[in-house]
Amino acid sequence: MILGIDIDDTITDTSKIINLYLKREYPEYDDYHKLPKSEYRKFLKKYIRQMRYEYPIKDGVKEAWKFFKENDIKVIIITARNKKLDRHNLKDTKKFLEKNGIFYDKIYFKQKKKGKKAYKCGVDLFIDDKEYNLLDVSKYNISCVCMRKSEQYKSFDNWQDLLLYIKECYHGRRKNT
Repeated sequence: MILGIDIDDTITDTSKIINLYLKREYPEYDDYHKLPKSEYRKFLKKYIRQMRYEYPIKDGVKEAWKFFKENDIKVIIITARNKKLDRHNLKDTKKFLEKNGIFYDKIYFKQKKKGKKAYKCGVDLFIDDKEYNLLDVSKYNISCVCMRKSEQYKSFDNWQDLLLYIKECYHGRRKNT
């Protein structure tokens, strides 16, 4: 089995930390996505490197990764992270994942549209928090789940339940090519 997995707000609670920083800098905003574009870029550029090391791993991720490893499930990380805001982003991301015991078979950065890459990697199940990414991936007939509430996709708010789903629906499939 091959899993395609996003990082931000899928493996990590990225928005939680970013919004904590946001409240200090812009108390009138409750979500960094609501900042005007110029302020958004300025804010992220100022704090991104510092925040990146504070992103907590979501509950249940380590247990899921242990199961993946024990059961020879491949993990392909497909993320939109890039060097636009910070030239160290890619290197720091790899260090962060390693430090937190998040192994992967391959990692692909700068993937705004994730469907084609997931298809080329032979992904069986794709996990992301953004419906627009899941829509793109599902165009390639790849099963998708959402790591937040979704009307369109099977959704989970924690890795414990997602792992149970993977065990029930996919365990035993060994399409590792």
